Amino acid sequence: MSQNTPNFPIFENLENIVFDFGGVLIDLNRDHCIEAFHKIGYAKAENMIGIYCPSAEFMAVEEGKMTGAELVEFIRRDAGNPSITYEQVQGAYTAFLEGLPVNKLRAIKALRDAGFTTYGLSNINEFVMPYLHSTLFAADGLTMEDYFEYAYLSFEVKALKPNPVFFERMIAHSGMDPHKTLFIDDSEKNIETARQLGFQVYLAQAREDFTPMLHRLVDLKRNR
Repeated sequence: MSQNTPNFPIFENLENIVFDFGGVLIDLNRDHCIEAFHKIGYAKAENMIGIYCPSAEFMAVEEGKMTGAELVEFIRRDAGNPSITYEQVQGAYTAFLEGLPVNKLRAIKALRDAGFTTYGLSNINEFVMPYLHSTLFAADGLTMEDYFEYAYLSFEVKALKPNPVFFERMIAHSGMDPHKTLFIDDSEKNIETARQLGFQVYLAQAREDFTPMLHRLVDLKRNR
């Protein structure tokens, strides 16, 4: 069976597949997030929040150099509004996450069932994790742990993509061989770092349904 299709590249000797979260598995909506911050009284959010390049303060939270509570204090001072709460900031930031198509979850589960080891590697913060656990990854009645051997989260690992350190810590912890690992991300910078470290890579487009590629990998694995 050939894996060479008009839409997807050929991958060789895969054992592991690593997924970015936002922009790959999870659909993002920056405008909803900005609007939500405006509603709680933070009008400067438009200049602070970006899909790839957030401000230094928001990036520090994702890198684990600033706690969520410390960011809330910063927002209160920056907005001149001491009444803004942690819960309001959490709700506003969660508005960034528009949804996680259940067919992607099912494709990841199929990969695991076929014998692949799957991981998450995401620049992410503490504000949105409860929503991921309680809602997005629970859509099929399962948990995040049912989909990934391990999820490497930037605010816990204390590193951000595209810094090679983030990837190197994942490699050291998991023992994975990058040459036998497919890394899927929506950022060209992240993809380039992974490629330089020896990973096989796939650059996903916004809202792309790449599940046919994953199902093809499952078929190839089962037909060996």
